[in-house]
Amino acid sequence: MPQAPTWAQALDAAWARSAESAAAAAAAQVAGAEQAAAQAWLPGAPVFEAGWRTDQLNRNTGAREAELALVLPLWLPGQRQASAQQAQAAAAVAQASASAQRLQLAQTLLDAAATVQQQRLALEWQTSEVQTLRLLAADVQRLMAAGERARTDSLAAQAELLQAQALLQHTRSELQRAERHWHSLTGLSAVAPIAALGGPAEATAPTDLAQHPLLLEADARSQWALRQLALIERSRRDAPELQARWVQQTEARGATATQSAGLTLRLPLHSAAQHNPRLVAAQGAYAHAQAQQQQLERQLQAQWAQQQAALAGLQAQIAHQAQRAEQLRERAALIEKSFRSGETALADWLRTRAGAAQAAAELQTLRLQQQIAQARLQLNLGILP
Repeated sequence: MPQAPTWAQALDAAWARSAESAAAAAAAQVAGAEQAAAQAWLPGAPVFEAGWRTDQLNRNTGAREAELALVLPLWLPGQRQASAQQAQAAAAVAQASASAQRLQLAQTLLDAAATVQQQRLALEWQTSEVQTLRLLAADVQRLMAAGERARTDSLAAQAELLQAQALLQHTRSELQRAERHWHSLTGLSAVAPIAALGGPAEATAPTDLAQHPLLLEADARSQWALRQLALIERSRRDAPELQARWVQQTEARGATATQSAGLTLRLPLHSAAQHNPRLVAAQGAYAHAQAQQQQLERQLQAQWAQQQAALAGLQAQIAHQAQRAEQLRERAALIEKSFRSGETALADWLRTRAGAAQAAAELQTLRLQQQIAQARLQLNLGILP
C-alpha cells in the first residue's frame, strides 16, 4: 500500500492539476506586464507620421513637400507614479488570490478525504459485522442440527448475514467512488490522514483571522480599487503629446529646396463630462470593495464562533456516547450468555447485539467527525497545510 502523503504534498499535487493554478500564473504574468508598462518613460507607443504633397494634379508648377514627424505621448503630472502603484496593487491581488484559491482547494480536499475516511470506517465496521454474523449463523446452524434450535432461528441468522453482506458490498462501491474522486483531484492513490491536518481542540483566538487568505485577498482588492481611483484622479485629461516634425519644401520646379524642423506640444483640455463617469465608477468600486472586506470579516468571525460551538458540542456527544456504548456492550454480553444457555430468543439477542454494535459505530463516527471539525476549523482560520 503506498505511503500516505502529507497534506502539503496533497495540496501541491492538487494545485498543480487545477485550472486555478494556471489562472493564477496568468494573472501574475499580467501584473508583471502592467508593472513593466508603468515603469516605461512613455505612457503609450510613439507614433511615426510621414507625408508627401505635390501640385501635379492641378497647377503642376513643380511644388513639392515631404514631411516626417514623431509623436511622443507624455505622462501627466503624478500619473506615472500612480500607474506604478496601481500595477503593484494588481500584483498583490494576484498573489493574494492564489493563496485564497489554494485555501479553497484545501477545503475541497478535506471534504474528499473526509468522505474516504467515513466510508473506510463504515467498511471496517460492516466487515466486522459480517464476520460476527457469519460465526453466529454457523453456530445456530450447528445448534439446529443438534436439535437445540429451531429452523426459524437459522433462517433469521442467515437473513441477518445476507443483509450485512449487501451493505458491505454497497459500502465498498461507495469507498471506491470516494477514492476515485480523491485521485481525480490530486493524482495520488493514497489519501492524506485527516488527523495530520487538524489542530488542537482548544479555542483559537479570532484575532488570528487577520492573516486569513480570504481577508488578505479582500484587502488587496480594496487597495487596488484605491490605487485605481488615484490613477483616474491623475488622468483627468488625455495624455499630452510632443511632436517633432521635419519638413522639406520646394516652391516650384527648379527652385532650391528648403528644410525646416519644429516641436509642437499638444495639450488636451480637461472635460468633466468625460472624466466624471469614470471617477464616480472608481469611487463606487472602492466603496464596494471596502464593504465586501468588512462583510467577509464579519462572516468569518461568525463562522469561527459556530464551528467552535459545534466542536464543543461534539466533545460532549463523544463523552455521552462512550458511556452509552459501554453500557450497551455490557448488556449485549449478558444477553449473549443468556442466549447461549437457551434462556433468550435469537431475535432478542440479535436486536441487543445490533444496538450495541450500532452504538460502538456511532462512537467511532463521532470521533472521526471531531477530527474533521478540527481540520475544518484550522482551514477556516486560514491556516494552510
